[in-house]
Amino acid sequence: MSAKSSSGVPKNIRPMNARKKVGLSGDSKVSATRAVRQRKAASPRTHASLVNGNELIKKTNNIKISELVERLSDEILILLFSYLDAGDLLVAARVCRRWLCVSNDNMLWQSMYRRCLLKTKTGKDIGIPLDTPTLFWKKKCIEKSVEFRNSRAQANLNSIDPFTTLPKQISGNLQQLGVKFTLAFYDGRGTHHYITHNDCFYHRMAVSARWHSLGNLPDVSRLHSLKLLALNPVFYDQKGIACKNSPCQRSLLEEIPFSWSKLTSVDPIGSDSMVDLYLIHPGVVMAAWKNGGGMAFISANFHYNKLIDQCLRGTFNTRHVGSAGDSLSSIHGFFDYNATVELRNQRQTIWSQQFRNMHAINQPGGARYLDAINESDLYSHPPLEKPIQFLWISGPIKNKTEGICILDISVRDESGRITTSVSDFVKVVPADSETCFGVECTEVISHSSKNGNSTLVLETEADTKIRRVKSLRLCL
Repeated sequence: MSAKSSSGVPKNIRPMNARKKVGLSGDSKVSATRAVRQRKAASPRTHASLVNGNELIKKTNNIKISELVERLSDEILILLFSYLDAGDLLVAARVCRRWLCVSNDNMLWQSMYRRCLLKTKTGKDIGIPLDTPTLFWKKKCIEKSVEFRNSRAQANLNSIDPFTTLPKQISGNLQQLGVKFTLAFYDGRGTHHYITHNDCFYHRMAVSARWHSLGNLPDVSRLHSLKLLALNPVFYDQKGIACKNSPCQRSLLEEIPFSWSKLTSVDPIGSDSMVDLYLIHPGVVMAAWKNGGGMAFISANFHYNKLIDQCLRGTFNTRHVGSAGDSLSSIHGFFDYNATVELRNQRQTIWSQQFRNMHAINQPGGARYLDAINESDLYSHPPLEKPIQFLWISGPIKNKTEGICILDISVRDESGRITTSVSDFVKVVPADSETCFGVECTEVISHSSKNGNSTLVLETEADTKIRRVKSLRLCL
């Protein structure tokens, strides 16, 4: 057993304060200082490396990211670009001139051409010569993609819908191709402002698009012109779906002079408690907030007749016209006309009817017309399924304008050619003796265009308040 002191603590155990006193002696301080100096002298590189590393980090932080990217060699950039799809590769070409030159490399686009366009059923590639001029494979890849898209767009268009007398697959082909409708406003500063449609509704004879998120536009007084464009993706995946970042070709559908003061100085086609609707072009309506407000929304209708060619074959500044054989027929016979007439809003059908084997009737002045519904035939006065009203939306605000709807018409002659195609906004007006052709009625819907005039005579039953079409005349 260890000896104990008078306090009862073993002699070999020192108190804590005693230990500290021993550690703080003068000899110990000198030895500790010498040990630190010896370690630094023995390993000077370690200390210097820490200092140099910190300086290197500071220097690296001061270097801009653009400088680091510029230091990449062309070979490294080509390797990185080889992992991109066609759309992303075209986006990379817009970063700088060097990237533009590298992204045009034939090897990249030749690989894209093999991978996307020349896969055979057996999975083997077709041989392609390597010695080609610059941009050859890029141009060839884009041209072949456009040809592939256009051929798919014309598929199944020979099958005719017996109700509308139009090709069956027009709406399906447009949706499968990923066609989008865009507004291009041009202001006085030389800038175009693009807005893609918020909603798009496909109906039996026409498609309706609307734009109701217009908050990014400049002041309406600065806008000078308006173009309605169709945006068509160029590149598609193996399933035929448009690539996410695919570039688009722009095709002009309509060009409208835009002057806010002139457009709002005429009488509106319709109005409600919040907006006034102005017909700024056949098939295009613009809504203005009441009490001097700005633009609320724009809505446009496009008839299916030749719409696919107009969407795919136009340019930004030129509208596709087509050959002389593609235009509406101006020489009409007398017999076997078929017509389809529809009243609707942007979402729902209000009334739709087909008329077959009609005969044209001569009118004073050389004009001809078709009496689709006659007043004397009491059994052929169909009722309207829904009220005539135009539903609209602008941001979070929704409302409806009474007495406004969309009129779609397709008339085909005995040879199968389209003689009249209409998709336009119309309004219900009180009847008078001139517009009713001597028919007793209460309301009239009339439409006039270069393709012909149309008049629907409506009568509201006093007891049931049901609207019926009492007469329908289509002028050729």
